[in-house]
Amino acid sequence: MTQSVRARVIAGALFLVTAALGSGCDLTTKHWAEETLRDVPGQTLSLIAPHVDLTLRFNEGTAFSVVRDLGAARAVLGGLALVVAIALFVMAIRSPESRMRALALGLVAGGAIGNGLDRITRSGVVDFVEIHYPWGGSWPAFNVADVLVAVGAALLILDGWRAARAHQSAGTPGIG
Repeated sequence: MTQSVRARVIAGALFLVTAALGSGCDLTTKHWAEETLRDVPGQTLSLIAPHVDLTLRFNEGTAFSVVRDLGAARAVLGGLALVVAIALFVMAIRSPESRMRALALGLVAGGAIGNGLDRITRSGVVDFVEIHYPWGGSWPAFNVADVLVAVGAALLILDGWRAARAHQSAGTPGIG
């Protein structure tokens, strides 16, 4: 096996394991939230009072409920999320030189798969973590998939920054 093929196999495996574990964790915690919080009065448990609550919510729209009710388009968005996960896998194996990139793309894919499956199989995405601001109000409720996407995006930015610095220190033109 050539070194290039070996690197692609490692990147692909890292991506697949990360996406599978991430989406599995997301779907498991959503199931737990539905089963546990459904029977709680007010459907809220205080996790770290008064800053973090577990509150059962169903987001029938897009991120941050920008579009509140997607109707039949919900299944289209769910399917699109699965297509995006496949595209991210292709990206991971096409640039196998960075394991951090494969990990980051796997995290984003895991989040996309979790929320995508919710859109296809439920009436909305299950959100259940709510963070309250000290000055009042709260961040919109979110779930593990949302965290996976955010952490994956941050790692992609960090990986790009590292690659640009490596190119600069090697005296080659940077990315962009």
